[in-house]
Amino acid sequence: MIAAAAFTVTGLSGCTFDGKQVIFTTGTMPGTVFRIGKLSCSRKTARVYLANYYNIYGKTGDICLWEQNLNTSRLVQNIRKAAIDRLSVVYALNLYADENDIDFTSQEESLVEKAAGSYYGSLSANDRKALDVSESDIRGMYEKEALASKVYTKIVSKADDEVSDEEARVMDAVLITFEAGDETDADKALRELDDGTDISIVAKEYSTDKKTSVNICRSSYPDEICNVAFALDENEYSTPVTTKDGTYIIYCVSKFDEAKSDENRTNIINSRKKKVMDSIIEKQNQKDYSYIDENAWKDISEKLGHEIDTDSFFSTLSDNISF
Repeated sequence: MIAAAAFTVTGLSGCTFDGKQVIFTTGTMPGTVFRIGKLSCSRKTARVYLANYYNIYGKTGDICLWEQNLNTSRLVQNIRKAAIDRLSVVYALNLYADENDIDFTSQEESLVEKAAGSYYGSLSANDRKALDVSESDIRGMYEKEALASKVYTKIVSKADDEVSDEEARVMDAVLITFEAGDETDADKALRELDDGTDISIVAKEYSTDKKTSVNICRSSYPDEICNVAFALDENEYSTPVTTKDGTYIIYCVSKFDEAKSDENRTNIINSRKKKVMDSIIEKQNQKDYSYIDENAWKDISEKLGHEIDTDSFFSTLSDNISF
């Protein structure tokens, strides 16, 4: 499903921010909690998302955080933000779908309808009353959520998923860190290594950074470090390498950590997908007039209570349809 990319609004009122109109209201449009372009999000939708997030994040195993003697105000704020962020992305991607003629196939429409029936059927009588929703309401929410997922899949498919072994490579190393320009200690440490002193002893004696066991990859360290590190053989160490941040001696423990390199490859691809996605969302948000009714969100949060049991809104949809 969709990663919750950020649709960011700030504490400004009735102004332009980063080229985007953002207006905070106090309920000037009854029943609406925010609007992006021509799409409005209803209180019912906000209530369903918040209720599910309350139960997804408010429970740890058999423990319900809401029933504990805890200050949950920060958790409530985070849940409200998560719901707003997700819905904002869903609606922005629905606008993108409309502008780019992306729609469901007849089979996809049937799957969405089936998912709505399944989720609505799982709601208790109490949940239906508290959420104040019909099966038709749920189907409308699922249509937007599923269409956003379809758009997301189409967008991120444009990201380059070719990652070379060199780019993905993660090397296990010992990194001895010296203050920038401290060539004296670096030279002393190098002489001790040349004399056969164990790397762990030298690192403990000289490194200004106590964390000396590191994983070196190109996304975490500058080229000056990586170029030298990746030229080392196992159990080989470098001469001092100086960057703008400090001076270093690198000791190679393992030239290629396969498991960590595979994980890094996945992270690189996901990062590329996120950049493509963020670019689309940013363009969409900058050109579409929008507002958010903060008081409405707060009011819904306060009145929702914790007697609602549902937590399967998102999982039911993903169990029935994926792209």
